[in-house]
Amino acid sequence: KHIIQTICDFYEIENPDLKCEIYFDEAEEKSAKDILKELEKDFIVIEPNSKKNYTPNREYPFEKWQKVVDDLSKSIQVVQLGTSGSKVLEKVVDLTGRTNFRTASCVIRSAKCLVTCEGGLVHSANAVETKSVVVITGYQSPKMVAYPENINIDISSHGPCGLKVKCKDCESDAASHDYKEIVKATERLLNS
Repeated sequence: KHIIQTICDFYEIENPDLKCEIYFDEAEEKSAKDILKELEKDFIVIEPNSKKNYTPNREYPFEKWQKVVDDLSKSIQVVQLGTSGSKVLEKVVDLTGRTNFRTASCVIRSAKCLVTCEGGLVHSANAVETKSVVVITGYQSPKMVAYPENINIDISSHGPCGLKVKCKDCESDAASHDYKEIVKATERLLNS
């Protein structure tokens, strides 16, 4: 079951919407508005750096994310969000370290879509009604984390493994996956 359904089951809430909520204060709105002035009207957000301190198995190869950006940046501005010190892709507007999670969510709200691996920003994109292209590895089941409005790309050949240590199968799945699937899915979302 989706994590939202699992939590709602505990409270005996039946058939919940798979919808997150987030509310912003004036300072967060202003911070995002100032950042948005620097961007083109149409842009997408990418976050290629998966949080590894929980598990390394949600990670997608950085060099493949670069190929995604190389292809997509020909037709739309690509904005990278992330924490300070994150590895930065070429051909992106680098906003790493310039936002916290909440301000990043405000920026995502104005994006045409979010492109990333499964993680917290996918849930914030759901809350601000921005569709996402989400890479899901064998670490966890898409049933647990995928939102139906997104294009969820399940690259796993196994799992869910749930491993907190490096999984050879997750690593192999990511290495053998064709990055063009992400490009095509993003283009499809942008053209819908």
